[in-house]
Amino acid sequence: MAQVQPIIRIELDPTQPVPEICAVIMAVTPYHPGQEKAILLGVQEAIEKRLKQLSKKGDEASGK
Repeated sequence: MAQVQPIIRIELDPTQPVPEICAVIMAVTPYHPGQEKAILLGVQEAIEKRLKQLSKKGDEASGK
């Protein structure tokens, strides 16, 4: 029996990270109708967590 799965295969240009990441988000959200806001909030939370980690590393490097 055939198995049908929605799969997104992505190739990214690492020299253009912001538009490439945005394109990935836009490609994924149509598979989750009505959940775009939740997805974006989850991405925002992950970004904020990473920014805090980077900030802590910067503070440690500067001796704060």
